[in-house]
Amino acid sequence: MLKLSIRVEAMPANLPPQYFDAEKRYRAAKTPEDKIEALETMLAITPKHKGTDRLHGDLRRKIAKLLH
Repeated sequence: MLKLSIRVEAMPANLPPQYFDAEKRYRAAKTPEDKIEALETMLAITPKHKGTDRLHGDLRRKIAKLLH
């Protein structure tokens, strides 16, 4: 039997220090409102290029999950 393996490599995102501060606030947040606020900050700070497409999608997915 032939086994195929697909390897997905993450592209560098070059995130600024403000992103990591917002990520710490997200992880420490207790209420959904605080988490959404931190995620929206992370989304706004993240540079928009090919290497961050997946990160943008993940952040938007987390926000949508918290809104419902």
